[in-house]
Amino acid sequence: MMWIPFLVLLGGFAMFFGRRCRIDGSGACGREVHQGSRDPLDILKQRYAKGEIGAEEYEEARKRLQAP
Repeated sequence: MMWIPFLVLLGGFAMFFGRRCRIDGSGACGREVHQGSRDPLDILKQRYAKGEIGAEEYEEARKRLQAP
């Protein structure tokens, strides 16, 4: 009888961490998986492609990164 709350809690942890591992499909479990180059311009392009930043912010950041 005392095992029931423990099993419910354990199941809750398993569901929580299982969902975190599958959010992006990488199985990274909260860690960012680095694929390809980690060049700042590539990161900027990825963020723009994902919709995390707008066109204006992308252009400003691109100009700053490409400035001599």
